[in-house]
Amino acid sequence: MTFQRFGPKRRMINFKGDFDRLFEEFFGGSDDELDKGDVSPKVSIEDKAGEYIVRYELAGLSKEDVKVTYKNEKLYITGDKKEEAEQAVYYKNERKFGKIARGIEIPMLIKADEIDAVFENGLLSVTLPKEEEDKEPGIEVNIK
Repeated sequence: MTFQRFGPKRRMINFKGDFDRLFEEFFGGSDDELDKGDVSPKVSIEDKAGEYIVRYELAGLSKEDVKVTYKNEKLYITGDKKEEAEQAVYYKNERKFGKIARGIEIPMLIKADEIDAVFENGLLSVTLPKEEEDKEPGIEVNIK
């Protein structure tokens, strides 16, 4: 049986978690369909001239542990972060292990056939080349 202390600090941590969940639900945070794993890596999306760069923090993994897929305007990353010692007894453990799943919507126009990914030092960088926007002026339609 595990005992936990419930002091003021613990109550604030619980309040913060509840508030974060409420905020995400109200403003459309993570989509349950896109984030179904035990571990959801942190992500950043950089908007550069001609491309977007999506970076995932994946410390402790190799490129063989990770799969990247683009489908229906969504970029998915899946994998498995295995625990080193199956029967380890920890004094303290804040690391997460298990299935990795993270999906993000990419509503921007991109060249899907030119997506590139590089994995280096625990950081996965996925480059999404921008599709040129249609620069033709709109056509005026006569109303009858």
